[in-house]
Amino acid sequence: MVPGRDTALLPSARAALRRRLGIDARALAAFRIAVGSLLVVDLLYRSRNLGVFYTDGGVLPRAASAELYPTLSALSIHGLSGAAWLQWLLFAVGGTLAVLLTVGYRTRITAAGSWVLLASLQFRNYVVLNGGDTVLLVALFLALFLPLGERWSLDAVADRREGRPRSRVAGFASAALLSQVTLIYATNAVFKLRSDAWTNGTAVRYVFAVDRFTVRFGDLLAEVPALLVAVNWTWLAMLVASPLLVVATGRARTALVAAFGTAHLGMWLTMDLGLFPHAMVACLLLFVPPSVWDRTERAVAPVERSLRARVGNSPFVHSGPLLPLGVRDVAARLAPAVTATVLVVGLLWQGVAVGYVAAPAETPVDPAEHSWKLFAPHPPTADGWFVVTGGLSSGATVDLYLHANTSDGPPADSAATYPTTRWRKYLTEVRRDPLVRRYFADYLCRWGEDRYGERVETVDIEYVTESVRFEGPTPTERRRLGRYRCPVVD
Repeated sequence: MVPGRDTALLPSARAALRRRLGIDARALAAFRIAVGSLLVVDLLYRSRNLGVFYTDGGVLPRAASAELYPTLSALSIHGLSGAAWLQWLLFAVGGTLAVLLTVGYRTRITAAGSWVLLASLQFRNYVVLNGGDTVLLVALFLALFLPLGERWSLDAVADRREGRPRSRVAGFASAALLSQVTLIYATNAVFKLRSDAWTNGTAVRYVFAVDRFTVRFGDLLAEVPALLVAVNWTWLAMLVASPLLVVATGRARTALVAAFGTAHLGMWLTMDLGLFPHAMVACLLLFVPPSVWDRTERAVAPVERSLRARVGNSPFVHSGPLLPLGVRDVAARLAPAVTATVLVVGLLWQGVAVGYVAAPAETPVDPAEHSWKLFAPHPPTADGWFVVTGGLSSGATVDLYLHANTSDGPPADSAATYPTTRWRKYLTEVRRDPLVRRYFADYLCRWGEDRYGERVETVDIEYVTESVRFEGPTPTERRRLGRYRCPVVD
């Protein structure tokens, strides 16, 4: 070993790691804008079912949430009251913070506040969440340790410090954030490689044969089997190659980011996956290399100059910190330890989930049940819909399903019986969990009385499963989930 050569290798290795695990400050700004916008849109969509999903008069009162998830529900600010007024107030505060995060005003405070309210909202009703919600929550948490307001923000406009802002940020926080995104793809690749359906090219055909997932152009794509097989193999190959998102640099990384971004756009155009494709695109922005942001910056430079001229001296735009210096110093010292812990735990968690690392004895949560399977190893092979009937005090039997009349026969499109992604996730839990089903029946007792103007005595819940067949008739199976007398929950 040559000491001089070994010493020279250290800066080179450090530079290589910084180039791959660091994040351009402009990428952080784009990520901030995307996440803030997503939070606003998410709140608007959730508000359409605010009373149903987040109040005691809905399908999951606080008592049910506490019974299902005692630890998480206890951490929810939204769970302090079952009244609608508190939910509307917190939605308004969350929306305001999200807008401020988008424009980059008091970025650290608004990002932290946005994360707290997002976590609180998710913990209030855990059964309506999907993978996109988890991506958003984890990514925003890790981003709290990064300078989201360094560029393209009101904070940057008001900053009077001398010298140029940081062009790149590298450390445990950036490594943890990039690795978490890459692990989503890589873990899913492992599960899919263990699947006969994915490795023989039929998995995507099964997914698109299930009506409750297909939207927009999905039905058209479902009519082209050869194209679905090609999509199957292409997506599987991309997932296997996903670690290159971290390894590659320059044009190769740009091409990979573009490929994954295009894939998520395709998901949004054809499938109902909630926030997942949007959250992943927001995270992919973090991988975009400096050469792309250089061109972007030249394009937005006139806007930035105009903004500085208009609001740079405004008394409403302040660059001074709100937190005391002592608090900021403690936070700065703790940040590397926290992010390093998250980095290691994240890697170990996924290692346990795929079976490469042994789980500690008496682990309270099974990582395999909370991992990135995403239609793997077994894609859905059956569609289905609910049939709910109610017995009124007058003796009449009526349809009690909220979203479509399914008591007279199969719906023309089973997707129409699941109006939103969150309703579909919730109704999936209604099928699986007897406790969730009891509270659903109790809600239908009250909903039916309002709809028909007389007391509902009984609620019968059934689920019809329709097996996917590429050729020939599609068999159905009707399963009784329970009969309930109203009120179901005293």
